[in-house]
Amino acid sequence: MRHTWQLERSDARAIVEAAHQAAEQHGDTLGPARVSIAVADSGGHLLMLERRDGASVSSADTAIAKARMAALNGKATADQEQAINGDRPALLQLAGIFGQPAVAMTGGLPLLAEGDCLGAVGVSGMTPAIDLAIAEAAAAAFAVLAAASNH
Repeated sequence: MRHTWQLERSDARAIVEAAHQAAEQHGDTLGPARVSIAVADSGGHLLMLERRDGASVSSADTAIAKARMAALNGKATADQEQAINGDRPALLQLAGIFGQPAVAMTGGLPLLAEGDCLGAVGVSGMTPAIDLAIAEAAAAAFAVLAAASNH
């Protein structure tokens, strides 16, 4: 039998806080990034969602769908988006298999520790590059948490 790790609320809070800090550093002429930030567990179930001031209403559902896709695949959504736009359009069918909204759009990153996917973060609301930069900061915060917990 194998012991499995799970994200807890405090982990999700730290991941979201790191994303908020990154959003303050990334933005445009209108100010800091106006994004929604979602953290999902390894089954793609929502643990935490925050929509920053000024973020579009649709960015919340999109952030959740990005996190779900990254969690269920254990892969970055940008890689999946690139594959769909290239030689793997059949990957579009994945969202239908999952039974809940999931999208392969840049901004979703799996939260990996020692090869295990413990969940994912999804960021939506700005350009793909800004969404990804914020998600990367959140994933980096998770990596620090995972290393500290000795997973």
